[in-house]
Amino acid sequence: MILGDNGKRCGWSCLIAALLVGLVILSDTRGRPVLAQPYSTVLTGAYLIDGTGRPPLAQASLLVSDGRIRAVGHGVDLTTLNGVTQVDISGKTIMPGLITAHAHLNDGNESLSLRAQLLAQLRIYADYGVTTVHTLGDGRSAAFQAHAPAPAYPWQVVAEGIWIRGEQERAEQLDRARLYVSGPNVTAKTVAEARDGVDRVADLNVNIIKTRLDARADDMSPEVYRALIRHAHQRGLRVVAHAVTLEDAKHLADAGVDVIAHSVRDREVDSELIGKLSRQDVGYIPTLTRNLSLFLYESVPSFFGDAFFLLASTSYKTDMELIQNRAFQETVRSSEQAQAGKSSLAQAKRNLKLLMDGGVRIAMGTDSGTQVGRWQGYFEHVELELMVEAGLAPMQALVAATGDAAKVMNLDELGTLEQGKWADFVVLNANPLDDIKNTQRIHSVWVGGQQLENRNVR
Repeated sequence: MILGDNGKRCGWSCLIAALLVGLVILSDTRGRPVLAQPYSTVLTGAYLIDGTGRPPLAQASLLVSDGRIRAVGHGVDLTTLNGVTQVDISGKTIMPGLITAHAHLNDGNESLSLRAQLLAQLRIYADYGVTTVHTLGDGRSAAFQAHAPAPAYPWQVVAEGIWIRGEQERAEQLDRARLYVSGPNVTAKTVAEARDGVDRVADLNVNIIKTRLDARADDMSPEVYRALIRHAHQRGLRVVAHAVTLEDAKHLADAGVDVIAHSVRDREVDSELIGKLSRQDVGYIPTLTRNLSLFLYESVPSFFGDAFFLLASTSYKTDMELIQNRAFQETVRSSEQAQAGKSSLAQAKRNLKLLMDGGVRIAMGTDSGTQVGRWQGYFEHVELELMVEAGLAPMQALVAATGDAAKVMNLDELGTLEQGKWADFVVLNANPLDDIKNTQRIHSVWVGGQQLENRNVR
């Protein structure tokens, strides 16, 4: 069976049309026209999770060509696929690449150019099966997060990220995760400042506007953030808001916000908020690992000996060394904020379950790339574990990290294994529906239909 765009069965004409997409007429040395087929691969024998929440397919095939998914389903006749590379992945599971809807890139490694630093971070994400990274609040540096003076060029981080994003739209293939950006946070004291801030960031050609409320006396007034959201929408941009309290989440929903970027963690969510978010289709990014990281480093975490974590040990080295310092551990143990993180994580997990049960669309995100010990790539897998601990079924967690993350962040060509979408996927050696930790059993990572150099076989 071959599935067409609408998910219904269609004849072999679908497959033939798929293979002919992008074919170019060339001439051989005798001047005769010949057909040159774009790079095409069919993976066969897979247990396939497509990211939509539909039941998985056993013994499925996935046909990719020219970076896109051309067909997915059962019973592809391999004898018809002349010139197509065939890859037998029997016994393995294929799923969409993970999408982190809330992450950060930063500067910090002065031995590399800024561009090289950002690309290296995107490759780390990809090595962990995270094939799409949406940053929220760009421009902070690792140096700033380590309590050193802030750099003089936070906007350069933003500008470089936007340039890198533009390159992926023109690239035939990528060896890293895709990048989407918000630019710097937009906050203001007055309506005029809010509009000006939105304009400055919108003019950078970002994907979304990020703002924030921190439950502090100096937060923006409702009048100001309503004007900010309204002006962003007038500029054709959606708004994601950092918010952590029930009341702020309600007020932001009333103001027309599109995405809540953190868990409500001050108290239990109620039916009023659940109704607002579900009716208005406001996305919700729990960032449970953000809360975990506040108190996790009272001692050396057990995963410091985990081979999967250590895939990026060279890049993680500075943070690892700091966390293993006993003085640092004592600072965490004596920190009121760190200790409060334990109860806030428990509350965030309870609220996640309530919101999921209430029909709110959840997107996986971690806040990785900020502060010590928020590991880019690895924490996305820890986030999935925490989501399941909160009571989500493994399939719900996977959809939140793939198809629904794409919907929340308005990434229409990503997130699911469906015809016409980018062929970004992960092949696993074990089924994550049996155990969510099996997302760590990576066999290979593919971006735009190309298998990345395998640095993470497990």
